[in-house]
Amino acid sequence: MSPRKNYLDELARIQQRINALFEQALLSTELEEREQSPPGSWLPAVDVLETEGGYLVSAELPGVRREDIDLQAAERRLEISGRRQPEEAHRSFLRMERSYGRFRRVFDFAEPIDVDGVATLFERGVLRVTVPKLRAESVRITPRQEA
Repeated sequence: MSPRKNYLDELARIQQRINALFEQALLSTELEEREQSPPGSWLPAVDVLETEGGYLVSAELPGVRREDIDLQAAERRLEISGRRQPEEAHRSFLRMERSYGRFRRVFDFAEPIDVDGVATLFERGVLRVTVPKLRAESVRITPRQEA
């Protein structure tokens, strides 16, 4: 075997290890949530985008009814929870591959959020939550009068 082939094989092994480390780091939050989730629950896919004025959270919730979604917001935290039930719950399935049951996703933001300004839009199975950052009130400084 040529020295060049050994070098390329070693580089490929290093690349695989680096990829595994990145996957572990990026997925650790999801894995922690899965470990804390009760049996029979599922985790919907979620995207979180930070904007200048706040955050945009988009959650894929196909098959979930609007009335089965609960949203809680406080200080720096947003929690989305609910339940998805099979449409044919009373029937006997030959095969069941989709996940059902309770779900819960919690997001802790770096900055305080404006709880009263949180807005939602739920259409076509996607929940979009707009979470504005809390803006500090302007402080008026009164100039000192010299005597």
